[in-house]
Amino acid sequence: MATVDWRGRAPLSGFVFVVLAVAGNALQGSTPALHGDADAVADFYSDKATTIAIGMMLSLISVFFLAWFVAVLRHHLADSEGANGWISPLAWGGGVATLTLLAAGFALNSAGALRARESSISPDVAAVFYDSSLALTGLAASLAMAVLLAATAAVTLQFGAFPRWFGWVSAVLAVVGIVTPVSFVLSLLFPLWVGVAAVLLMRMSPAALGRDDMMPTATP
Repeated sequence: MATVDWRGRAPLSGFVFVVLAVAGNALQGSTPALHGDADAVADFYSDKATTIAIGMMLSLISVFFLAWFVAVLRHHLADSEGANGWISPLAWGGGVATLTLLAAGFALNSAGALRARESSISPDVAAVFYDSSLALTGLAASLAMAVLLAATAAVTLQFGAFPRWFGWVSAVLAVVGIVTPVSFVLSLLFPLWVGVAAVLLMRMSPAALGRDDMMPTATP
């Protein structure tokens, strides 16, 4: 009886996250700037209420798959660092914080769109929904992403969890995430980072992914 190697396929959750996150963001189309004109934000919600709601629904679903990917990444980092390591739990903490903040930001943006669709929304209320959403996904979540990336970089450069070039790229992006004026850049590049990490994890050998002690994929 054949069994599915779920651990070997688990990094695919990273690709699902990327597709859904990019699609959800693209559905919004052109978006107002952070702390932009409140009337423009109200028009944004009123004119695109349905597409924003659908886009945020896809974005929220993407967070579900990101959770699975973060779990796979944390397991790989822990295997590389060893049983007594303390950096891989830091990566897990940064990943959980990222999930929470992204979900909260997407939910707020969806709430603004749904309110505009069901009834009129004032510019001040629209601005609160929109600015709070961007602050969560672009500022707070970027800091949490930086923790995840910095921990990944440390385990990679010290223990060889990934190729060294990926460790240095992760380190540079982590620095970007903690510098407030440019931290929004990390929130835009994070799906690309997840996609690259997923590719690298898929290319790892079974032993490198901790699958050497798994049951055989087929039993009589």
